[in-house]
Amino acid sequence: MKRITTYLMIAIAAMSLASCLSSNEMASEYLEKFPGDKDFPQVKIYVCLPTEVIHTNQTLNQIDNFLYLSPSVQDSIIIANTKFLNRIDDKVFLQQFTDNLLYHLRRTGAQVEAVADRNAIPRTGENCFVLNIPQIEAEEFIKKSRSEFVEKNGTYYHYDYVLNGYSTNVWYLFGNDTNAVYYKNFEIMDKFKGQVEEVKNKKASVTGKFRRININDVYEDVAFAGKRTAILFVEKIVSEYLASKGRDNTYYIYNPIYNGLGVDALSTQAVKNRTFQKINNK
Repeated sequence: MKRITTYLMIAIAAMSLASCLSSNEMASEYLEKFPGDKDFPQVKIYVCLPTEVIHTNQTLNQIDNFLYLSPSVQDSIIIANTKFLNRIDDKVFLQQFTDNLLYHLRRTGAQVEAVADRNAIPRTGENCFVLNIPQIEAEEFIKKSRSEFVEKNGTYYHYDYVLNGYSTNVWYLFGNDTNAVYYKNFEIMDKFKGQVEEVKNKKASVTGKFRRININDVYEDVAFAGKRTAILFVEKIVSEYLASKGRDNTYYIYNPIYNGLGVDALSTQAVKNRTFQKINNK
């Protein structure tokens, strides 16, 4: 009886391993079929791209009665409190996003077509997918931050400073569903590195260096947003395919460099943070 039980446990373990391997193979083989062959039609991805950039400065939103100030005063405040938005060339901004998005989608071998009118997109099918990006936003903000430490005797010290922040925010619709809206933001921020030089008379002397973000960082961020959008969309396609085959317990990471999939031991929360965020149901 003990020998039979042992054999049964080995068989169950082998079946479990085979199931895991078949999921890996299933995901990889599906991605390999994107270019199409004699038995499998080429995957088609229709992309409806944004045509304008929304500019948002959260710093101005925090100024009381800003909208009621005179135009000249508003202009002065805008100049004093704007680091990036007034320097962004929307054409360059959109080009950075679009070029990186389309390039990395095409790494899969799929037929990728950019369309100007989402109403002209055909209905999705088994090998036809739609990525609609109705809105993209360039957002500027500041963040109040604090570095702190406690001496051995328990005396508490802190140093306050302000960091400049920037975020490319993107909204998505998938397939022919116009009710479920998804969102992803790509945020960058100043970096601060400080050092305590002296503690004397219960006062701490701190020196610090800032690595301030600039307009080039903004363009790099939107380029990254385009690349990342493509990667996450490919992962979404593969994940939904596996789920349709009853294999939805593993998340596969897409790497466009070698056009392949890898498996990371991501927690449920980590997967949720990585993927597109659903923000509403109309």
